[in-house]
Amino acid sequence: MKLLTGKLALLLFLCCSCSMKESVNEDFLSQCKGTWSTAPTHMPTSLTPDGAICGNGDIGMVWGGTPDSQSIYLSKNDFWKAQNGYPNGGIGYVGKLLISSAEMKDALYDVEQSIADATLRGTFSKPDGTSYQMRSWCAASENIAVVELKAGNVPVRFDVDLVVEETEGATIEKGSEENVDWYVRKYEEATLEWPSAVSIGVSLLGKKTFKDISLEPGESAQLVLSFCSNHDSQEFVENSVKMVRSIDSKKLNGLYDTHKQWWRSFWNESQVTLNDLELEKYYYGSHYLLACCSRNVNFPPGLWGNSMSRDKAAWCGDYHLNYNHMAPWWAVYSSNHIALSEPFDTPILEYVDKAEQHAKEFLNKKGVYYPVGIGPKDFCSSMFPLTSEDMMKVYGTPDNDIEGGYMFLGQKSNAVFCTTNMFMRYYSTYDRAYAEKVYPFIRQVADFWEDYLVYEDGRYVDYNDAFWEVGPWEGKNWKNNFGDYNPTQALGLCRMLFTGIIDMSSFLGRDSDRLEKWNHILAHLSDIPTVVVDGVTRVKACEGGNGSGSRTAPGFGRVMAHGLVFPSGAFGPMRTPEFAQLLLDEVYRWNDPANTKYEWRDGGWDNLGNGFETYYACAARLGYDGEKLIAELKKRIEKTAQPNLWIEQSGGGIECFSAVPSCINEMLLQSYEGIVRVFPVWPKERAASFRDLRAYGAFLITSSCQKGRVESVSIKSEKGRLCKMENPWKGEVCVVTHEDGTKESYDTDVFEFSTQTGEIIELTAVLLQSDTGKRMAL
Repeated sequence: MKLLTGKLALLLFLCCSCSMKESVNEDFLSQCKGTWSTAPTHMPTSLTPDGAICGNGDIGMVWGGTPDSQSIYLSKNDFWKAQNGYPNGGIGYVGKLLISSAEMKDALYDVEQSIADATLRGTFSKPDGTSYQMRSWCAASENIAVVELKAGNVPVRFDVDLVVEETEGATIEKGSEENVDWYVRKYEEATLEWPSAVSIGVSLLGKKTFKDISLEPGESAQLVLSFCSNHDSQEFVENSVKMVRSIDSKKLNGLYDTHKQWWRSFWNESQVTLNDLELEKYYYGSHYLLACCSRNVNFPPGLWGNSMSRDKAAWCGDYHLNYNHMAPWWAVYSSNHIALSEPFDTPILEYVDKAEQHAKEFLNKKGVYYPVGIGPKDFCSSMFPLTSEDMMKVYGTPDNDIEGGYMFLGQKSNAVFCTTNMFMRYYSTYDRAYAEKVYPFIRQVADFWEDYLVYEDGRYVDYNDAFWEVGPWEGKNWKNNFGDYNPTQALGLCRMLFTGIIDMSSFLGRDSDRLEKWNHILAHLSDIPTVVVDGVTRVKACEGGNGSGSRTAPGFGRVMAHGLVFPSGAFGPMRTPEFAQLLLDEVYRWNDPANTKYEWRDGGWDNLGNGFETYYACAARLGYDGEKLIAELKKRIEKTAQPNLWIEQSGGGIECFSAVPSCINEMLLQSYEGIVRVFPVWPKERAASFRDLRAYGAFLITSSCQKGRVESVSIKSEKGRLCKMENPWKGEVCVVTHEDGTKESYDTDVFEFSTQTGEIIELTAVLLQSDTGKRMAL
């Protein structure tokens, strides 16, 4: 397992934090915790759990059950069942730790999820004075989990067991070595593309067995669990035992100190202060949940992260490439939590060889062609059931012979959608090593579209490309339902792609001979399809198609927003003001009851299906009224927020982690159009500040506002690039003070200035004094 752990992880985070002016206050973060006064009720589940969550980016645990019968569910990102034929394969959960105490029946439930130190704490008590406390955490530096039990004022006894199940084709093994019990759950059938196995070592610190715990008043006991998979090591059982055996009280304390320092360093990478506890709670809570599940570089989290409580996760818990796999990380680039995005690319790059074969075999095209759902290690999780009988059971049709049984579902845009995150990271960091890593894949995506687009009548047309998934659920004629052309999302993503690869190829000094063709495609892509209704120009999903009528009806929803505004950044108010205004008008129609006839399952503030991670950030980028946007965001949080700070939606899981921070970051700072803009949408009468949010160009920005005015702006230039800036004080003079003391003054709405690598630049305003005619720096 390639997990950033121990001293290396700590060093990286401390280095990222060394320039910080201040740290995120832990007392403040303590207000952003999750709390429970009643036991969770939605577990086990194939969807979003409602119990307390902690994790270290690879292993994770969720608290379920009641005070007398606790169920602690355990997951690991690399435990997959790599079996073809949906829904046979997908990620599995590891097992559950059961902690029972009959005398605690009907006890009160008081639990908190601390995001400051990723620790779960619970107090369970009865009127007769019987009580106990429970604390658990997953060590940030290695795959060790700890569950501590402490008795109250009277003795308490617990029965403990670790349960791994022989379900879904899994087999189990058990054993014991020198006071350490180990349990193995594995998938190793001959029909699998590759085997998976995980070993859990468990011990009660200082005791011979972990299964019976009797505590005297005030006494505590520590259960230590270790996790090691066959993907981590060939000697995974032996390693899991060694890990537990190496733990004593001194090392456990040191491990927890390192754990807390990791989280301090993580929180210090950036900061926002909104003077609104509800928004701040879910802003930081969303980052916490992603940090709990996204650090294993070789195995990114699936749809439900490492917070699983059963097998058969919905949609196989895989990596859906028509937005779900990309969405969890959309906020981390601007929030300066770049390390969390490190796992994103791995499964995409691992699948390249298969994707090349798909493009050639099924479309006779160059480049890469990706199905909707994949897993790690070039596994395709989205293949139709292998037999007609299974097809009938799942879909009600026996047909499964289109495109080799792979679920492309009519969409050609999955690969180009994968490049959105790559470009967001590239523009945010201008990291040459990262650009070198992803450029070959991006070039293959460009190869595909260069070959696939049809040039006719002076424009490039995208034929036979479904606007969204088309599958057997569409009915018996679904195979003939792929006839959409010029879908909005694909056209927007192609604009992003060719704009990005032109920039990246020049940055790397690659493929200069391709630039003419790429520029020609960019200049001649078909216009975004629109239609005039009652004299008003409206956007629509496709220029034409043989799908449902909604695809060519007016209306603006999340699928279009993906390609046009967020995350693609293809259009915006600075570069394309007229079209951005057209889209902004569509956003305002989301609140218009008369518009419902134009919205299908894809649009509107009240939509509780897919889109939470898209609508609000899109509205911010387009310039939606800040006060109204905050109100809409709060209403959406209230509707489905779980006590663990997970704001769920019916169609997806960890993708929701980006929704609140993406929206807030775009309100506080925008740069996706190549122009840095501070507080572009945030109502400046609301006092707010941010530190070290990341802007395109590899700039770290710090600023504040109150009483309707931006107070200050500080810019750290990581790569010494040219900075293009919208004047934070329009109509006034902006003074740019460099670290060496040189100053420049600008009185235009937009200006640009050179920077040096690593320098910090201060921006201040100057007002003209009416009595003296002199300018005064504020």
